[in-house]
Amino acid sequence: MLIPLLAGILTILVNMVIQVIAVLILIRLFVNRREHNENKATAARHIWTLTFSLAVLFAGNLVQITIWARLFVYVGEFQVFATAFYHSTVNFASLGYGDIVMSEQWRLLGALEAASGVLMFGLTAGTMFSIMQAIVRQQHQPAGNHNESTG
Repeated sequence: MLIPLLAGILTILVNMVIQVIAVLILIRLFVNRREHNENKATAARHIWTLTFSLAVLFAGNLVQITIWARLFVYVGEFQVFATAFYHSTVNFASLGYGDIVMSEQWRLLGALEAASGVLMFGLTAGTMFSIMQAIVRQQHQPAGNHNESTG
């Protein structure tokens, strides 16, 4: 049980770094865009910002699901990557269908991936909330008013 636990913890840490990098990329892009286009915010620009942000964060989730799937293939749980990817997606989303199960030796990885998925979806939701909050603040901020509290 120690080896699956260590493999799972290491994979969770790698996935955390991936999602934090995605969040930092969005913060950098959002801050730079805001500095250059503060008075040009339109509904279309906000839709683009939210859609792009969600796509970047979801891409981060897909990379993480792929890493878990590769781990499942590496440890010999699955021979076919597509099956491992499907199983990984079910775990990451905490669906728990149970149509495909891992061996007793490695099944702890499924629970660890589900815990990781909940954390990453939480980070994604928090990031999207922050972006939406910044957009709302920007909409209600008078033109030319640039104070620190608006991010």
